[in-house]
Amino acid sequence: MVTRTAACVTTAVVATAMICAATVTGPASSALRRLPAAPAASAATTATTATTANNRCPPPKGDVVTRVPATVPKNVALTFDDGPSPSWTPQLLDILKTNRVHATFFMVGANARAYPRLVRRVAAEGHTVGNHTYSHADMTRLSARRQEAQLDSTTRSISAAVRGGYKPCFFRPPFGVYNSTTVRLARARGMSTVKWSRDTRDWTSPSHPSRSFQRTVVSNATQLTAHPDILMHDGSEGNYRQNTVDSVQRIITFYKSRGYRFTDPVGR
Repeated sequence: MVTRTAACVTTAVVATAMICAATVTGPASSALRRLPAAPAASAATTATTATTANNRCPPPKGDVVTRVPATVPKNVALTFDDGPSPSWTPQLLDILKTNRVHATFFMVGANARAYPRLVRRVAAEGHTVGNHTYSHADMTRLSARRQEAQLDSTTRSISAAVRGGYKPCFFRPPFGVYNSTTVRLARARGMSTVKWSRDTRDWTSPSHPSRSFQRTVVSNATQLTAHPDILMHDGSEGNYRQNTVDSVQRIITFYKSRGYRFTDPVGR
């Protein structure tokens, strides 16, 4: 994954939209670049692309969510981006199930379409499925129409995988970058835009098991802040995520031992 440190600035180029300008701080993933482009939006595309759903969403937040709201004195959101992946997602699900902990999986639409059984398992086991665009796109470089296609194609892929349908309640922009159009389009589709407050930097993983790297991931995840939203990754196939998998139990144990409740990004 490329990760970027975003700072919002006003630009007159995009109708004075607030754009989060990004500085690249990690290597680009060739696997993510090879993902297919989102299918073009048709004239019939609307903001309600999941016509049926067996889940309910809270009203979308007006602002971008970076920390978990304080719905209880201590809560934490574990979030995983870029999946699902047959290599890493099942291992994470097994760990979460053993610990009776729920997490949020921000899925890339092309991967959701390729691995619908994993989407079904994530939803069936009580986890939250979020929208992470169809091709891991930098939304600030796309027109409004192409941003719509990224959002809607992903929601359709997720919903099609789950019996009865599924409506993502949350959208996380790849690289953490977005503009006012992105937030508006997500909100029109009933999704809150969600970033994170703790970046584990697991996307910098070496391509082999590393205990020292795992200690770094755990350390980054467990620097206590108020109501943290923790960023980790379970995709894509072109990246090595075993170090993330092997760190998660220690992260769960840390927060459980301190009385934290594991919630979705808005504290449910």
